[in-house]
Amino acid sequence: MLVKNGTAFIGGHFTRADVRVENGKIAQIGDLQPREGEEIRSAAGLYVLPGLVDIHIHAYAGADCMRGEGDVRRMSEGLLKTGVAAFMPTTMSAPIEATNRALRAIQAVRDVPCEKGAAVLGAHMEAPFLCEKYKGAQLGECLMNPSVEAYEAMTRGTDCVRMMTLAPELPGALDMVADLKARGVVTCAAHSNATAEEVHAAADRGLTQITHLFNAQSPLHHRRPGVPGAGLADERIIVQAIADGLHLHPDALRIAALCKGAKGMALISDSMEAAGMPDGQYDLGGQAVFVKNGEARLADGVIAGSTLVLHRAIHNMITLAKMPPETVIPMATSTPADSVGAKGYGRIEPGACGVLTLMDAGWNLAGVTA
Repeated sequence: MLVKNGTAFIGGHFTRADVRVENGKIAQIGDLQPREGEEIRSAAGLYVLPGLVDIHIHAYAGADCMRGEGDVRRMSEGLLKTGVAAFMPTTMSAPIEATNRALRAIQAVRDVPCEKGAAVLGAHMEAPFLCEKYKGAQLGECLMNPSVEAYEAMTRGTDCVRMMTLAPELPGALDMVADLKARGVVTCAAHSNATAEEVHAAADRGLTQITHLFNAQSPLHHRRPGVPGAGLADERIIVQAIADGLHLHPDALRIAALCKGAKGMALISDSMEAAGMPDGQYDLGGQAVFVKNGEARLADGVIAGSTLVLHRAIHNMITLAKMPPETVIPMATSTPADSVGAKGYGRIEPGACGVLTLMDAGWNLAGVTA
């Protein structure tokens, strides 16, 4: 396929360029002439972006990664149509056996990808080493203190875990961070009542990200900066943000982006199964979730994930948070990809993934090449 006459995001800048995709990979970039019989995709008047990378997503369009391989495959196929080239199915609190089954399902799709689907980079475990006070929509009865024994029980027979969110103030958490780093697992802080000092101490042991900044964590106070303050101040830490206009005020998004820049902030969906679906009643970890006007909440009003898709996060960062596109695009592409070592994703360059996301002048999704 030859994508012609688009404005492509290459090397951190927008430039008029054609992009040729062969066998699922970017083959050439430049002023290219069509070959005989080659499929041509006009991108005139459109922005051509790398395929998006979502490192924190529970579910999409009625499919939830906790329910098994079939649902993970449905997520993969559905997300590709939204411009996502690669994603990390994200588990939530559940009994050890249920978590292990979910990880085995995620690994099955990682190892044998869908023919037409977003690639599974690995699993993101968002539980169970979380703080009860800030459990959010996680099941409190399944939470526990970090331990290698519990981790190995949940992950036995698999090697797909690529990221874990935990509360760094819990007993055993710092040793767990160091152990995960040695295993090649990225660790994040959230669902946490940690002080800023505890977050910095965890970063000393290898913690590198904050999950859904400002949400489900000790608040930012000018004398007690908490989890978000430490994440914004510590240059070693990337902050994940849900840019749906509900989880964070546009000013909070802008503040975070100004603090961290394109390489220090990763946009995530954190979506549950109502993403891409109409308002109504849904499920998250066995709990009823009620979606009204796109807002997902438990019966008691607690926010229960989002209904966001990643291309809308780009739109919101540009239109609501008033950030330059050149700063925003890496937050949904190269920054999340690089943060988990996903080579070949997040950039338009020869040899990289050939999924390209097309957006119009108003930063709305205009198509996907796949």
